Amino acid sequence: MGWLGAGLVDIGAGNTVWVLVVMLLAALVQALGGFGFALMAVPLAALVVDLELAVVAVSVGSLVNTALLCARTYRRVERKVAVRFNVPALIGMPIGLWVLRTAPQNPLKVMLGVIIVVATLALMRSAFRVPGDSMLKPAARAAVDVIAGWLSGILSTSTGTNGPPLVLALASRRLSPEVFRATLAFTFTVTGSLSLAMFAVSGMVSRDALTIAAVAVPLILLGQGVGIRLQPKLSNRRFDRLVYVLLILSGLSVGISGVTG
Repeated sequence: MGWLGAGLVDIGAGNTVWVLVVMLLAALVQALGGFGFALMAVPLAALVVDLELAVVAVSVGSLVNTALLCARTYRRVERKVAVRFNVPALIGMPIGLWVLRTAPQNPLKVMLGVIIVVATLALMRSAFRVPGDSMLKPAARAAVDVIAGWLSGILSTSTGTNGPPLVLALASRRLSPEVFRATLAFTFTVTGSLSLAMFAVSGMVSRDALTIAAVAVPLILLGQGVGIRLQPKLSNRRFDRLVYVLLILSGLSVGISGVTG
C-alpha cells in the first residue's frame, strides 16, 4: 500500500471508514441536488478528524466529484453568473485561508455549525416559496452574485463549505434544475481548483488528506452514479426535505463538538 497504507494507519481505521462513507453520501446528495458535498462532508468529517484535515481532504474529493459533474453538464452553464461568482471568489480565498491557519479550531467549528444551520434554513425558505418572478432587478441580482462569490471564496478556504452563498444567489433566479446544477458544478470546479492550489502553496496538503481523498474516489464515483440514476425517480420535494434535515443535524453536531471541545 505504500504511503496510502501509512496514511490510513495515521488516521485510524474507524475514522477513515466514517469519512469515506460521508463522502459517498455527499456525492449522492450533490448529484441529486446540485450542491451539498462539502456542506455535508466537512462537518461530519470534522467530528472525527482535525478540521484542517477535513477541509483539505473533502476539498480534494469534492473537486473530483464536481469536475465529473461539470464534464456532463458544461453546456448548460449560465456563463455570466459563473463569471460573477468565480472572479470575486478569488479575492475572498486568501482571507479564508488566513482564517483557517490562525483561528482556533473550536470557535471555527462553532462558526461552521452556525453557518450551516442558518444557511440551510434560508435555503428551505427559498425552496418552498411560491414560484414566480425574481424579487430582484437585474442590477441587484448582479450585485448579489458578486457578493455571493466573494463570500464563497472566503468559506471555500476557511471551512470548505462555499455552497450556501451561491445557492442562495441562484435561488433568486428562475433557472431550470439542469442550469442550476450545471452552473454550480462549473463554479465549484473552478473555485475548488484554486482553493487546492492555495492549500498546496501553504503546505496544508498532507499525506493524510491525500490518502483519504484517494481512497474515497471509487466511493465518490459510486455515490454520484447512484444519485444520477435516482434523479428521475425521486420526488424533489421529499428529497429536499431529507437533505435539509441531514444538513441541520450536521451543523448542530459540528457546532456542539466545537462548544464541548
